[in-house]
Amino acid sequence: MNTYTSLKKIFKPATLISYADIATFTSAALGFLAITYIIDGTVSSYIVALMLIPISAIIDGMDGALARKFGTKHDYGKYLDSISDSICFGIAPSILIYSLYYDIDRGPALDIIDNDLNFNFRYNIDNIVAISASLIVLLLSIFRLARFTQGNQGENKYFLGLPSPGLSMFIVVISIKYSLINDFNHVLVPISIGLVSLLTITTIPYAKARAGFRNPILFGILVLILTIILRFFENDLWEVIWYLAFALYLSYFALIPLLISNNYFD
Repeated sequence: MNTYTSLKKIFKPATLISYADIATFTSAALGFLAITYIIDGTVSSYIVALMLIPISAIIDGMDGALARKFGTKHDYGKYLDSISDSICFGIAPSILIYSLYYDIDRGPALDIIDNDLNFNFRYNIDNIVAISASLIVLLLSIFRLARFTQGNQGENKYFLGLPSPGLSMFIVVISIKYSLINDFNHVLVPISIGLVSLLTITTIPYAKARAGFRNPILFGILVLILTIILRFFENDLWEVIWYLAFALYLSYFALIPLLISNNYFD
């Protein structure tokens, strides 16, 4: 047995990596990078993080097409994809919400012991809402991904419930305008995000990025990325483009499910 054969045997799992897996790994890496930029805590780093999340969504959407075109050498691709999605569309957005809407200057969300170890019950409603919204997004996204992975939704024509990437795009499109990035911090924003996240555990039909919906969904994400780029360079046009991005999201969020429910596309 030569050295190459020995190494191939030792690293056999690595030889099973397919083009689809590479897309999944890339998406996960972008999700992780988004988290590091969020932790950095500057306005510019927040904007970069907001841009990385929709880019990861585009790459995430490529793994299925690559698997169908080039095939795979294993049967755990959907689990790998689910773990990647948990990073990109569960953990990263929840940390983003906490970072953008939790304000330490308002005091702790909930505290019963002060610095002198004396009982001192304190709370701040706005910060409680911020933490609650981030937790709801995290937990419901993970639950949504578990349902998708365990079931047969991959074979269905439509998603049942708002997909995690769709929720993340809502968080991104709202946060680029209504957050501390633009010196805006209102409790209604995390409340809205928390309420929208409940759609992930419904049976409302949502379009997949396939067939007739592929190009419109991709166009909407690209418009969102353009909005973020313009905001990063402080180009005044960004706010105009934002309204287009928001309108496109609303059509996916509300109009298209209504049309699907009425068999408009059948």
